[in-house]
Amino acid sequence: MKKLFILLLMFSLGVNAQTKKPTNTKGKGKGKTAVTTDSTITQTEEQELSPMEKLELELPPETEIDPMTGKKVFYKERKLRNDSMRAALRNQLKTQHLSFWVKTKHPKPKSKERMQLCINIANRDTNLTYCMKDSVLRDPEVAKILFEKTKGDTTYMLIYIDAFSKVKNDGGLCNGKKETKLVFARWNPKTNQAKWKQKSIASCVKGITNMTKEPIVDWDKSAPLKVSYHRGSNFYDFTFDPEKPELGLQTPKAEKEE
Repeated sequence: MKKLFILLLMFSLGVNAQTKKPTNTKGKGKGKTAVTTDSTITQTEEQELSPMEKLELELPPETEIDPMTGKKVFYKERKLRNDSMRAALRNQLKTQHLSFWVKTKHPKPKSKERMQLCINIANRDTNLTYCMKDSVLRDPEVAKILFEKTKGDTTYMLIYIDAFSKVKNDGGLCNGKKETKLVFARWNPKTNQAKWKQKSIASCVKGITNMTKEPIVDWDKSAPLKVSYHRGSNFYDFTFDPEKPELGLQTPKAEKEE
């Protein structure tokens, strides 16, 4: 009788276990979705790594745990190799900062930033980077210092920038055509302060046509550079005198454009 009672009790418990209603996971399911979404947002909004941070991720580890002994092992040869690669990258970055370059700074995905055109100028151990909002002149193929001269504490520079049109929403009208501008800089390397003046002299997107008689890149600095361009229904002119660079881009008083 006692055995029969035990068997009936075990059978009853088994039936209850099988017929037990599943736990309501409705709330938990939402929680898991929220965690996944938050993780995705964090990865999307993560800031871009610097060149040095990217290098650190690629370098082999200098210490590891020996699976046999469980002790930390230090690899001197790896550290020496890693340190030499770090030093090489620092020298490369320093060289880039202390050289002239022009490039487009593209905004991060889904950010409200605007595309910028950045110019880096250098003088010995000093450099200055200037960025202007420009979504038309992108990734220039040509960037050249046409003129550079130092008077006292001030360095005067005239920079030529030229790129093929890369705007995608123009219906193909500007395919293979050019976007060109001249930029004048009045820079004091000691205070690292500068004043900038820019002129778009050719642009398919903006409807500007360069009317200058001689190729600007071939200017030999023996005489003032005379630039002419057409925009809308008007013609514009300006000059740059290499003997008087402090005057900058000289435009007739009657003309006001850009």
